[in-house]
Amino acid sequence: MKTNFLIASIFLLVLTLGACDKKSNTNFTPIYSTGEAPTSDTKATETSKATTTGIFSIPASEQDYYQGVDFTKTGLALKQELTELSTRKHVRELSYKEIWEATKATDLTPEGNEVYLLYGHKGVRTGTTAYTRGKQSNGGGQGQWNREHTYAKSLGTPNLNEAGPGADAHHLRAADVKWNSIRGNKPFVQGSGTSKLVGDYWYPGDEWKGDVARMMMYMYIRYENRCIPKYTPKGNNGRNAGVVVGTTNKIDPNMINLLLEWNAEDPVSEIEKYRNEYHANTKNKYAQGNRNPFIDNPYLATQIWGGPEAKNNWTKE
Repeated sequence: MKTNFLIASIFLLVLTLGACDKKSNTNFTPIYSTGEAPTSDTKATETSKATTTGIFSIPASEQDYYQGVDFTKTGLALKQELTELSTRKHVRELSYKEIWEATKATDLTPEGNEVYLLYGHKGVRTGTTAYTRGKQSNGGGQGQWNREHTYAKSLGTPNLNEAGPGADAHHLRAADVKWNSIRGNKPFVQGSGTSKLVGDYWYPGDEWKGDVARMMMYMYIRYENRCIPKYTPKGNNGRNAGVVVGTTNKIDPNMINLLLEWNAEDPVSEIEKYRNEYHANTKNKYAQGNRNPFIDNPYLATQIWGGPEAKNNWTKE
C-alpha cells in the first residue's frame, strides 16, 4: 500500500509541474510599461514550438505573419516577397497626428513616463543630446521632442510629405527638436561614437546605427523606388535623393553597403522589438498591422544583399 501511495504521489507531482511549465509559456509580458497596454495574439503564444520554413525555424509568435513567404529565395526575389508581405499587412495608415500617440505607446522607457530619443547620448539627462524625455513633452519648442523622419521627407522620390510613407510609424521616432533640426535632411554616413555632424552628413551614433539601418531597409522594401537608400545629389529632378552615403551594393544598385554593416554590428534592441510587436497587432489602437522583418531577423538583409553576416534569429535547432 505504501509503495502504491508513493508512486501515485510522484505521478501527481510530475503532472502538476508539467502544468505549471506550460502555463508559463502562454503569457505575453510587455518589456515596457505603456499607458495603453499592447494586446497580444494568444493564439500565437500558446506554443513555444517553431515552424521550419526553408533555411529558417520561425518562432511561434511570428509564424502566422510570415505564412506563405518563400524563404528559400535569395537576393531581389526575396526582397520582392517581403515587399508584397509588408504592403499587404499594412492595413492601417496612420495620420501624421496619430503618430504622436503611436510614439507615446511604443517608445517608452520601462518606467512608462518618458520616451527614448533617437540620436540621444546614453547617460545624458537634459539638453539637446538627452537620451530620454518626458512622454508628454512633445511639441516644437526648445526642450521638447518631435517626430523625426528617419528617412528624410525631402530625400524621397518624390517628397514623402506627411501621409503614406511620410506617416509610417516604422521610421518615425521621437527626437529632440533641436537635434532633429541639426540633422535636418542630411544623409547618413560612416562615423563613430555618439551622434554628430560629419561634414555635410550625419552619423546616427553607435547606439542607434542598427536601428537606422533596419528602418531604412524597411522603408526601401515597403515603398521601393520612392525610398531608395542610395544618396544621389540632384538625383530627383534636380533635388537630392536617397538617404545613405557609401559604396554601392553589387546585388542591388539602390542599396548601400553601410546599412548592411550597421545592421550586422548593432544588434536589435528591446525598443525595436517592442515597437514591432505593437504595430503587428491590430488590436492595438495605433497599430499599422505590419512588421519590420529586419527586426525579427537581421539575417534577412544578408540573404537579400549579402555583406557582413548579420545575426540569424531564426536558426534551426
